[in-house]
Parts: sequence; C-alpha cells; structure tokens
Amino acid sequence: MIRVLYIGQCELGSTSRMRFEKIQHYFSSEIDLIDITPIINNTNKIMRSIGWRFKIGPLIRNINKEIEDSIKCKDEKYDLIWVDKGVFIMPHIIKKFSEISKILVHFTPDPAFFYHQSRLFNSSIKYFDACITTKSFELDAYNAMGSQSCHYVTQGFDKNIHRPLVDFSNKKYEVCFIGHYEKERAKLIQLLLDNNIEVALAGIKWKRFVKKNKIKKLIYFGSHVAGDEYVRLISSSKLGLGLLSKWIPELHTTRTFEIPACGTCLLTEENKEINEFFTDNECIKYKNDADCLNKIKIILSNMNNLKDITDRGYKRVHIDRRDYESQIFDLFNVIVRL
Repeated sequence: MIRVLYIGQCELGSTSRMRFEKIQHYFSSEIDLIDITPIINNTNKIMRSIGWRFKIGPLIRNINKEIEDSIKCKDEKYDLIWVDKGVFIMPHIIKKFSEISKILVHFTPDPAFFYHQSRLFNSSIKYFDACITTKSFELDAYNAMGSQSCHYVTQGFDKNIHRPLVDFSNKKYEVCFIGHYEKERAKLIQLLLDNNIEVALAGIKWKRFVKKNKIKKLIYFGSHVAGDEYVRLISSSKLGLGLLSKWIPELHTTRTFEIPACGTCLLTEENKEINEFFTDNECIKYKNDADCLNKIKIILSNMNNLKDITDRGYKRVHIDRRDYESQIFDLFNVIVRL
C-alpha cells in the first residue's frame, strides 16, 4: 500500500484542494492530510497579515506546531510527502519530512521568489527531491537556490468543476473578469465601460472602482466567487478576460485554461506562452488596451465566429490535457523515476 501525506491549504474550492483530490484519485485510496486552513482562518486578522507578509508570529508558530504534532501522532514512514505552497513551514520540519519519506515534493502555482518571498522556503529548498512550479520565469532561481530537481508545469483546470454550465445561446454578459484589483486591470476595464461594453466583475479591492462606475454597464458580483458560482459567471459570459498580473512577470494564469474549459472565449494579452497554448482561432489575443477594445467590438458583431473560436478553445485545453488530473498523472510519471 502506497503511503502519502499531503500538506496544504485545502479549503473547498481552492486549487490546493483540487490537487489533493486528484492525488487521492491517482492512488485510488485515502491519503493523510494536514489542512492548515483552519489555523489560518482562526488567527487574529492582524497576526494573520503579519504572518502572510513576514512569515513570523502566531500564525507561523501555530501552523508548525500543528504539523509537528500531526507527524508525532501518525508516526509513519511515507512513500511520498507532497507540500503545497510550503511558505510557512520551518526548515527543520521539511528536513524531517525528507527523513521519513522516500520522495519529498514541493508544489506551488504562485511565484516563489517574485512577490511571494519566503525565507523559510528558501532555506528548505535543498531538502526537496523535486520542486514543481507553474512559473517558467523562476526556473533559474530554483536552481540557484539549490533545488535538486525543478519541473515546470502550466496552470490548469479541474474537469469536474470547470465546465460549461450555460449554453452559448443563453450567455448573458458581454465580458467578465474575476480577479483582484490592479491599476492596469482597472484601466482596461474602464476603457471597455467608457465604450459601452458590458463587464461582469468579481474580486477584491474593486469597491472604489465599482462606486465610480455605478451608472455604467458594470455588474459587480462581490469580492469572492468560488465553485459553481465562479464557473457560472464565466460560463454566462461571451468573453472571459484572462488578465495577467503586472506585479510579477507571469505569462499565463489559471484563468488562461479555466475560461475555455467553462465554454467561454478567452480574451488575453498576447505573449510567448499564450502563442504556444492557443492559435489565433482558439482564443482572442490583443497587443494593448486599444487593440483589446477593437477586437471585442469586432467579435461581438459576429456571434457565429465567436462561437467557433469558443468551441475550438474548449477543445484545445482538453486535447492538450491541461486538466489537473492529467497533469498529476504526468508529474508522477516523472517523480517515480527520481
């Protein structure tokens, strides 16, 4: 029997939970789980913020105590320990993991060295048999920090969650975007609203923007949508903006694949990775804000063409196996050879 331990923030609807469930399915058995979500949620808001930002304080102490206590209670040897977003875990615990597991893996869909810096993780990298990242621009940094084996995978989607919930003929909104506020994102969305393009919006820190645009064609769904609510909002839209963050040099995001998987046409900034994932007939790529607006106007005037692009984008993410289950399967084919 294969013994597996998974450590991560596994609240329902999170990508970490999706990975846990796919790993569980891969091994066709129960796997041990240490979910640090309750500790994060039960920590005082100020202390939680300090913990997130500086990796010190009660949040860090409580997370590491929970993990250490769980290891002592289990007193197990594992074939695999999977650490998901291990930015809060002390190096001595990671070292312990390496001693009680045949293979120790770290996975993060986030940047590890740009913006989400963690001295704890930096000191622990050397203990992992494999580090998996979705950020191609950080591969050299992993190697420089002493990674034994670093692997790049793209972001993905969950076939059981991200699927078309609304028929093309019943889509209600012209454009949707789900994500946090950034000034570059607000600039583009403002341009669309000023040109009478309807935008369905959700995410944090948009309240001031929403208040300013309350008489325009903006529909705000609040700071947080998840699960089927998230999928239905995307699926109800003719175009889904896959906006990239300008805080980091990312070239694609989870929305890059979730939007087509939900049966909606991806509208995204053109770059090297996007061109590798999709042809011009499988999503709509733009070079700048003005180009984005122009292409929206053109495609919304030709719904047959929009449907064809939408259908081809949906097929592309499935043909290329961008779903988490396929990614986990491919990753384990690599990991078991370590």
